[in-house]
Amino acid sequence: MTHLLICMLLLAALLLAAAKAPLKLFLLTGNVCGRNGQRVSLIDDKVGQSRQVLSTVTIQNDQFRLSCNVEQKTTVYLVFHEEKERKSYPLMLKEGHFNFCADEDILNG
Repeated sequence: MTHLLICMLLLAALLLAAAKAPLKLFLLTGNVCGRNGQRVSLIDDKVGQSRQVLSTVTIQNDQFRLSCNVEQKTTVYLVFHEEKERKSYPLMLKEGHFNFCADEDILNG
C-alpha cells in the first residue's frame, strides 16, 4: 500500500512538472484582401530534405491564423495556394505572435 501511494505521488509530481513546461509556439495571424477560400500554409523547405507542411488553413473573411510548435529558429515559407500558382514569402520561425498584412496588389505583384 505504501509503494502504491509513493508511486501515485511521483506520478502526480511528474504530471505537474510537465504541465508547467513552457510551450514554444509560433502564431501567425494575417489579413489579406481578395483571397477568401484560398489555402495558406507554413512550409519548412530545408535544402536536401523533403518539404514539411507545418500548418495549413483556408482564408475566411480576409483573415487566417496559423500556428505550430517551435523546436529551433529556422526560415520557413508562408505559401498562398492559387489555382496553378503559389506565392511564397520567407519568414523566421521563432516563438511568439506575429501578424502578416497584405493587400491584393502586393499579393498579385
